[in-house]
Amino acid sequence: MPDSPLDEIIKQVQSNDIAENRLILFKRFLDAELFILIDDPQDPKPKLVNLREGEILLGFDTEEKLMEFAGDNAFFISMTGRNLLAQNISVGIALNLTNIGGGYILTNEILRWLEKNTQAKQGNIIRHPKKIVSPLIASETFIKLLDETLALSPGSANYAILVKDISEKDTNNLLLIFVEAVEAFQDILTQQISEAFKLSNLQDVTLDIIFAKPDEQLVKKALKIGLRFDLPSIQKAPKPEAPGMDPKKPPVLR
Repeated sequence: MPDSPLDEIIKQVQSNDIAENRLILFKRFLDAELFILIDDPQDPKPKLVNLREGEILLGFDTEEKLMEFAGDNAFFISMTGRNLLAQNISVGIALNLTNIGGGYILTNEILRWLEKNTQAKQGNIIRHPKKIVSPLIASETFIKLLDETLALSPGSANYAILVKDISEKDTNNLLLIFVEAVEAFQDILTQQISEAFKLSNLQDVTLDIIFAKPDEQLVKKALKIGLRFDLPSIQKAPKPEAPGMDPKKPPVLR
């Protein structure tokens, strides 16, 4: 079974346990759809195990990994890491635990820190910045987390541009401009970008998020001086063709 993005960052943290790698792991945990082991489908509470780190529930980012660990007859529920965190659970979470010692444990202390730093909601800013410059105050960690977040938001917007807003004196204000964002996704984008910004722990810097059209003067100027992030498009499934219609795959005659 190939490694998932969550597996990859777990291995990176285990080989190089630096803050930047841990923050990316936390972000992927929030975004991942987790399959959580339970004892009884009639009373779907997470199965808890006692480890050195205390009581832990078990979460996997694929059904196959859960079955490999707990057996084909195991029961489970599924939710995103973000929704799981919102349940205010009082135990830790083991991610992609294996029978040979793999995986990563988010202790309850880590979860409380994540809850504190990601759960506060940020509203969209409705205003028109008068002066913008290159976003030199943005840290490399924030840029990586931002890129990671936008890469997991296909079809939400065409692209985004990060700049620094200097409309007001003596402020360190980053501005993220989403261009041609789908209205239904705007609140979700705002929440996820706010999470990435808070995880990056930029000191004495604020972040505003606005939504714009490509023909606005602000967007035209931002494209010249800002940092652009292109969001992936939604891939359409190929239409099935009738047998014999592809000249490269002629029908088999019998």
